[in-house]
Amino acid sequence: MLSHHKEIAPVNPIPRRELTRRLRREFARYQFQVKAEILWASRRVWGNVTDVSRGGMFIEMAEAPCVGAHFTLQLALNEPLRLGCVVRRVVPNLGVGVVLSVPEPSRKRFHALLVALSGGADPATTAVSVPRPELPRVRAAAAKA
Repeated sequence: MLSHHKEIAPVNPIPRRELTRRLRREFARYQFQVKAEILWASRRVWGNVTDVSRGGMFIEMAEAPCVGAHFTLQLALNEPLRLGCVVRRVVPNLGVGVVLSVPEPSRKRFHALLVALSGGADPATTAVSVPRPELPRVRAAAAKA
């Protein structure tokens, strides 16, 4: 007698560590491709940022610092954007996941970058410049006097 029951492939559960990683994202993450200059251990090395969020980013690097290492990163935009980083995860032969600290002078530009990414704009040209405050205008008559 032939069975009409189809065999169901076993479902592999998501390992607890992977599930925790997937669920712990606190901020929206955006795909973002840009070169980055990394100042680490008195050296300059280059990496490629692949994604960014308000709290962190992933950087592809040939030689990765260890977990807990602090370094300064400068995004290679039309105006470089400097950020502080602490390595939280190392993916061998690929790169590092970092937590960001955004210094006060860079906060408005970093926020503008995230806004541009969330709207699908090209951050290299639209998100990195913060409008400068206008200087008071001098009236032509006052200038002639």
